[in-house]
Amino acid sequence: MRVEIKESEKAVSLSLYGSIRTNEDYTAFKEAMDGLIEKGKTRIILNFKEVHFINSSGLGRLVLAAKKLKELNGAMSIVNLSDDLKELFLFTRLDTKIPIFKTEEEAIAGL
Repeated sequence: MRVEIKESEKAVSLSLYGSIRTNEDYTAFKEAMDGLIEKGKTRIILNFKEVHFINSSGLGRLVLAAKKLKELNGAMSIVNLSDDLKELFLFTRLDTKIPIFKTEEEAIAGL
């Protein structure tokens, strides 16, 4: 997985590329998140436009990241989910922990 970071005044967008299913993927995600939190960035939008698969461990990593941000009075949201991934997020009720939006603009307004 590859992670690209784009910072703005209102939030930070992490564009994720590839799958989220291996220890290398989890490490890349955790390092990106930890780096942002260390900089005081706690309003984060995850762009899943180029993510095509995530396993249960990957879902767990998302929950842990959202929990950590909430403890810091921050927030995380997700945008551009494929139909299959959106169905997975709804089925696992992850959408009750991490808000899902269609666009980054909507996500920024929701933060």
